[in-house]
Order: sequence, then structure tokens, then C-alpha cells
Amino acid sequence: MGLFDFFRSSASLTIADCLNRTITSVSNFPATLNGKTADRATTPLCRISKTKGEYYIDSLNPANLPLLNGEPIDQRNKIALDRLYALSLRGHLLIISISSKQPDLGKDFNAHDWSVEAVKGDRLRLQLRPEELNQTALLNRFSPTSQYVVLPGSVEVRFPLKELINLLPKEGPSDDTPDSHPPIGYGQDAATKNSENGEPTCPICWKTFSKGDVLNIASHDDLMGDPELGSHAKKRFVANRFNELGQALDERGVVSLELACPHCRGRLPSSFLSQDHLIFSLVGAPSSGKSYYLSTLLQYLPVELMRYFGCILQDGDPSGNVQLNEMKNRLFSATTPEDAFISKTDFEGLMYEQLPRNGKTVALPRPFVYHLRQTSNPERRAAIVFYDNAGEHFKPTISLDDSPGALHVAASSALFFLYDPTANREFRKRLRRKRDPQLRSQATDEQDTILAEMGLRVKKLKAKDSHELVDTPLALIVGKCDVWKSILPEDALALPEDRPLTEDEMAQNSEATRLLLLEYCPTIVANADSISTLVRYFPVSSLGHSPKEIEAGPLAGKLAPNPRRLKPILATAPALWALKLAAGNVLTPPAGAPNSPV
Repeated sequence: MGLFDFFRSSASLTIADCLNRTITSVSNFPATLNGKTADRATTPLCRISKTKGEYYIDSLNPANLPLLNGEPIDQRNKIALDRLYALSLRGHLLIISISSKQPDLGKDFNAHDWSVEAVKGDRLRLQLRPEELNQTALLNRFSPTSQYVVLPGSVEVRFPLKELINLLPKEGPSDDTPDSHPPIGYGQDAATKNSENGEPTCPICWKTFSKGDVLNIASHDDLMGDPELGSHAKKRFVANRFNELGQALDERGVVSLELACPHCRGRLPSSFLSQDHLIFSLVGAPSSGKSYYLSTLLQYLPVELMRYFGCILQDGDPSGNVQLNEMKNRLFSATTPEDAFISKTDFEGLMYEQLPRNGKTVALPRPFVYHLRQTSNPERRAAIVFYDNAGEHFKPTISLDDSPGALHVAASSALFFLYDPTANREFRKRLRRKRDPQLRSQATDEQDTILAEMGLRVKKLKAKDSHELVDTPLALIVGKCDVWKSILPEDALALPEDRPLTEDEMAQNSEATRLLLLEYCPTIVANADSISTLVRYFPVSSLGHSPKEIEAGPLAGKLAPNPRRLKPILATAPALWALKLAAGNVLTPPAGAPNSPV
């Protein structure tokens, strides 16, 4: 008896075996799937049947219950059409789907790759190396196994880790087994090198490299498959053939204009080697509002740069920036709070990509690249790279080895820490008379811990002692100032609505905001001032009003802005301050330019 036997019916069932990566289609129902009993005998374990146009799966052996999406099949379960299910049988890990078309299992399904993800909390996805696919290695690294799931390739189905472990050999290959993929040169972290040495820094993995080592990305469709990235990626290569225009040609003679980092092999933004790159890193606790802030910033910053500084800020990587552009468009094109709602930044998904770094595959945040240049002098230009980083990266329990995505803070031209005062107990007590839904949160306030951990990691990577300061500018952004600015005297903050802040107004706001934080959350000030030689405090509101609690529907209970009341307060001030410091030659207004800030 094979893996399954079936009887006559008229539907299409796809069964993908994740261990040997084979795919089988069945057009008759019911279909009986076999597995192994505890004594390794083959026996029918479940049956997929059709009743009155609906599809169901039943267990056939109460002593050996299969798992459907991690849950035991102890009763009849309905199978929805066009959906992928993870089915764990003894001896098999299967993906099943009932559909009128072949399900998409991803181009890398046949690559035999596996990734591990935590069940709860920080769902950082780690790709397993081939030598880790054995019981000893996985049990040593992931304990307890009940807290982890595994994913085959890039398919979004999850099996309990212990189910995979039970099917793997106890030990891996011996140390003297020849390595068919010798380790590549890991390169040097940008944070540990002199920033004035002229070598570019990869905006993805933050390692420096010589311009002569940059890779090209093949264009021809036949050149799919890269030894480091897998079968789903176009091949990376060192160009040695060029056309009459000096453009690189791939093995098939097709022009290949896209470049890749020689370390992580990630695609580099266009014009990467022809202009300076400035990395701006935004960090904050989970749900502090980073997504709303970045959306607002990228809506208003191009306008102010053009109006007051004669600069153009353009999308430098439309395909790479799609997630940020979607968030911005959702917020500023919405007509209802439900439409304007932006969910918390996911730890993985579209904001991250799996790439090799230091010999292992890790999740690295995608850079959002924008090009800045003077309209009157195009030679005065720079590329700005923004990062929206999940705050979980900076919890002390997440190591740099397992979460190197947090390393971009050490390679940054400026750091931005978004602080949410409504999460602070003392602030909430002071504002208790306000009927603001943001003040109801009872979540644990870990912001001082995350800020302190960020500082420690930056110093560690820059080879500084904990008592030393770094020279990277730090903007401490105190968000939701529309809620708390009434605590201060009426003229304490400069809040111009029709122009950027002057230097004096910026200093005035910084001092007033710092003193307020000293009164209600002094540890934030202590941590910020112990990180950088240049710290500036900014009162900011991404929305300009208190969000509304959605009363009904799938988003019931969520807080969302009212699109008709969007009126951000000083949202661009931190970025303009950082740009003046990092790209002063670009931001200096032309002589006699109208509407220049005082």
C-alpha cells in the first residue's frame, strides 16, 4: 500500500511531501492517507472525503491521531477550497490543498530548505543550515521544542518542530565530510571601520566592501538559482564581459544592470555606487507608532524639502519601498478610521528578507531608499536609507547572532528613538482627566530597556566601553504631543504651522521636552544622554489628534486615526535636523532662495 489509496470521485487534491519534496495530484474521493504506527507499521490514518459539495478530513486511528495545522484531528474537520494545510502523519509531513488549480508552493519548494519560527512572541524566522537537519543539533538549539514550528521553503504552512525532529537522523554528517559550499569571506561590519575610508556600506547587511567586489545580478530567465540564495533567486556573478557602453553581460549575453552586495548578495538600490548613502534608523517599542510616523514623515518631508531647501526627495527603489508606500497611501487616502488603520510592524513578512550573513541565513530588514538632490545643483546629492525596525529586535533576550537586523543602528548616520509617553505610568496618572483611549493601555512599559539595549549594542559594535559616548546624532522623538503638550506652559514649545523650526526653536523645544521627561520618566533621559554626544529631544505628533476606537467589525477595539482630522505636529523636525548634520552640503538653501527658514 502506498502513501494513500483513493476511490472514485471528481475533485483535485494536491499532496506535497515536505520530506522528499514530491507532489502528487488526486482526482477521486474519498482519499485515504497512510502513515506509521508506533511500531513503524504502515496503516491508514486519515481520510479526505466529499459530502454534499463540502470536503472533510477524518481520523481513522484514535491511537495515532494526525495533526492538521498543529492540532489533533479528534473529530471531523472541514477542508476549505484553495487553502494550504499542514498535515502531520507519523512518517510524513504533508501539505494538502483542494483546488481547481495547482497550488503555489513557491519556486524554492524543491530546494529542501527548512526554517524555524517561535510559536509566540518574537516570531523571528531562522533558516536551518543543512548540517542542522538532525535530532541532536535541533534539540540543542531549540528547547523546549513545543515552542517552535518549522516551515518548508517559503510556503506559509507550519508544522510542530518535534514532528520534523522525529523524522530526522539522530546525528548529522561527520566533521570530515567535504563541504560542497566553502564559507565565503564574511567582510567587516561598517560599525567597526572608519567611515571616511571611501568604501561603500551595504544598506542591507551593513558590511563594507570594495567597489571592485560588487556583484551583478543575471537578467536571463535561464539563470535562475544562486548557490547562496537558492533556486528562487537570479544568479549573482562577477562581471567579466561588457558591451560597448560598458554594461555588464551575463552568461547568456544579456545586459545585467542590477547590482548585489558581495556579502549578503542582496540587491543594491539603483545608483548605489555613485552617491553617498546615509542610514537613518528608527527604533521604538512595539506599538509605539513607528509605522504611522514613517508614513507621515514620507508624506510631508518631500514637500518641506522642496519648499524651504530647494531639494527633491524621490523614491529611489519603488519595488523595495512598496510596503512603506502602501502604508502611507492607506493613511492619507483613507476616508474612514477603518481604512486608515495600520497594523503593528510584523517581525517578518514583507518588511524582512532572508539573506546570508556571516555564514548563516538570517532575517534582515528591507531598506527604504530615497534620493535627495538640490534642484539648482544636481551634483549635491545623497541617498537616504530609512529602516522601520520591530522593537523586539532590541529586547535583551534577542541576541545579535540570531537577530543581526538590529545591527543597522551601529552603521547609521543618525538614530531616531520613538518614545510613547502614553505607555508610561506616571504620564498616564498626570493625564488621567483626559478621556483619551490611548491612556487606557495597561501594557508593560519596556521603552527604557529597549533604549538602553540599543545603546549597548551600538557601543559594542563600535568597540567602545559602556561609559563612552558615540558621535552618532540621536533624536529622541516624544510622540503624541497633542495629548501631553498641555502639561507644559502655553509658550514652552515653538509650534509653527507654516515653516520648519529655526535652530533656536529646536533648542527651545528640546530643553522643554527633556525637562518634562526628567520629571515623569528620568530613566529615558539618563539612557539617551549616556548613548550619544549629541542628543536632541523632539515633541512630535504623527496624527495631530487622538485616534478613535473602532466599535464594530474585524477591527473592533483597535485604535485608528480619523482621516478628516489628520494634522501632524512637527513630524519632519527630527529628519530635517539629522539631514542638516549628515548632508549639510545638500540641504543648504541656494543663496537668495525664497521661503528659506530663518
